[in-house]
Amino acid sequence: MPAVAAFFRRRTSLWAVAGLWTGVLLTAFNLYAAFVTYIPQYLVRNDFRLIYGSALDGWRNGYGHLYDLVAQKAAVESIGAYWSPFLNPPPLAWIATPFLLAPFDVAIVLWTVLVVGAAYFAWRVASPGGGLVRLAHLALFLGLFPTAYGLLVGQPVALVAAVVAGAWWLAEKKKPVAAGIVLSLSAVKPQLALLVPLCLLVAGHRRMFAAWLCATAVLAAAALALLGADGLQRYREALALASGWEPTRRYAIAGPLGLGPQVYVVEVLVVAVAVVAAWRQRGMGPGRPIATGLVASLLFTPYVGFQDFAMLVVAGWLLIRSGLTAFQVVLLVAGYALLELALVVLALPILAAEALLLLSLAWPAAKAPGDLRGVSGVVGGHVADDAGDRDLAEGAQRA
Repeated sequence: MPAVAAFFRRRTSLWAVAGLWTGVLLTAFNLYAAFVTYIPQYLVRNDFRLIYGSALDGWRNGYGHLYDLVAQKAAVESIGAYWSPFLNPPPLAWIATPFLLAPFDVAIVLWTVLVVGAAYFAWRVASPGGGLVRLAHLALFLGLFPTAYGLLVGQPVALVAAVVAGAWWLAEKKKPVAAGIVLSLSAVKPQLALLVPLCLLVAGHRRMFAAWLCATAVLAAAALALLGADGLQRYREALALASGWEPTRRYAIAGPLGLGPQVYVVEVLVVAVAVVAAWRQRGMGPGRPIATGLVASLLFTPYVGFQDFAMLVVAGWLLIRSGLTAFQVVLLVAGYALLELALVVLALPILAAEALLLLSLAWPAAKAPGDLRGVSGVVGGHVADDAGDRDLAEGAQRA
């Protein structure tokens, strides 16, 4: 491993250029796919049609009917789009409500601008490095097909990425209450960051956790008040219906394992490993427990679309900032390749890479993560001896 680290350390600039070109080529292909397939077929392929339809349903019929599948279907088909059930929590419909002021054809453009802007914000705030290296991270982030697909079909994954990045940034600025409030906005698609608050609590970030808990309680109370008992029951029935769908389980542990008690056993193990990892991260900054929570969340949740794997890029950025071992560097590079080929390799290799990364965060290292910052510098584009990266090196040493 030291020889590998030295090899990469000597070629930092070369790998940054290679990453930039790789990302640019992948992004060019994604744009081609967008213009050939996704834009012409937006009434079928873009998921914003369901979000817009749910907001329209709630506005017309009251939010108690938000998960009334008959009312959903009527709302979506009234805009000329193809319907399938809306399963996200109410806050996503609330966010989409102002878009009802515009016709659907205009609203979908505005929504696309919003999710692309959210992805840009997440990169701007959380990505490590500077100059060419940051551009390489942006190109690789947008070029990654799960990211691009999520943006093309209007999925709210980028919104959650922006929320997590913003919460991390506020926590780094010693504003834990504001960070916790921002983190509560991950409720638009909560399974993507479900275990992040737990990891923050175990790692000692109690004020951030308390703020998240209070803000989430307010959102939950508002949702329950608007849904009512009948609306809540409809939501539970919709989730139960979706739990048996193969597409919602394809990239989750329930895909290869199947439904049954074995899934619950694995979920318990995932939570246990995440808690151990977070416990070892006490006294560190918020980045590492947040990244641990993201990786664990995607392993734990029974609902995973491959577009959700874009969150692992954000986790990778935060891990790079906190310092990586050589093994973790290899995992991040191999993991990126697996995610790009997600439609080909399917779930098992990706789940294995996620599990190894989570275990590596819990495993006691012979050296602190920051001791191998030269290796993480290759992935993040940092060389700890450079004057411009002294802050990062000092942070890695503290970690």
